[in-house]
Amino acid sequence: MVIRHGILLAAACLALSGQVADPAWDPLEKAYEALQAREYDAAIGLFQTAANAAPGRASIHKDLAYAYLKTGQTEAARDQFAQAMQLAPGDSHAALEYAFLCHETGKTAEARRIFDRLRKQDDPATRATAEEAFQNIDRPLAEGI
Repeated sequence: MVIRHGILLAAACLALSGQVADPAWDPLEKAYEALQAREYDAAIGLFQTAANAAPGRASIHKDLAYAYLKTGQTEAARDQFAQAMQLAPGDSHAALEYAFLCHETGKTAEARRIFDRLRKQDDPATRATAEEAFQNIDRPLAEGI
């Protein structure tokens, strides 16, 4: 019995020592420092490095999108929110940001589609925001028909 526990302990130690460090950690840490220093271009480059190192993390794409917004790059921000939405379909905040940026960048049909989906969500705040945005898009379309 003691030998069995010793083997399990040794296996656990080997597994822990073999864990790979988060490849996005260093660039993310530096990106947040750059944001605090208002060095937005540097932050964007660092977030891009982090996104490439960990492409499946929606939070990195959202942070990159917000950094793009700081520099006025709305289309790039929109595309990063789209990535975040694909990676985390339940993130209604990313979806709202994406829809607003779609509307702002001339992708009205896509914005309307996303707002329509979000106005049926359980969260009352999301539902209210999406309903108002949907109506702001849909009303002029309906009046034009």
